[in-house]
Amino acid sequence: MSQQNDVIERKYKHILDVARTMLIHMHALKYLLADAVLSTCHLINKIPSSVLHGKSLFHVYIQTKVSSQFPPHVLGCTCFVQDLSLGLDKLSSRFIKCIFVGYSRTPKGYRCYSLSTRKYFVLADVTFF
Repeated sequence: MSQQNDVIERKYKHILDVARTMLIHMHALKYLLADAVLSTCHLINKIPSSVLHGKSLFHVYIQTKVSSQFPPHVLGCTCFVQDLSLGLDKLSSRFIKCIFVGYSRTPKGYRCYSLSTRKYFVLADVTFF
């Protein structure tokens, strides 16, 4: 039982170290830690492993060779999502400036956070800067 705890503790430390590194790299606020941890887990599951003979954990678990339709992006990069709110006039901006905070838990798209509106957006149609 103690061997299992050691393995789990090492994996937990690895996930937190990678998430912390991503947050430091993007100069992000600490309240985005949960998003960084989820993105870290997503990326770790998609990276090919030599233990699995070049397959990713995701592909072994799902047993498919189809890769994700959403390519990886740098956490914290600037992105723009389309503003679909009603009542915009002809000269209003149609995009909202956001930061990329991760991937959706469902196969819907990317998770973006707007600092100005303090809202999360989950969209597949995102323009990255």
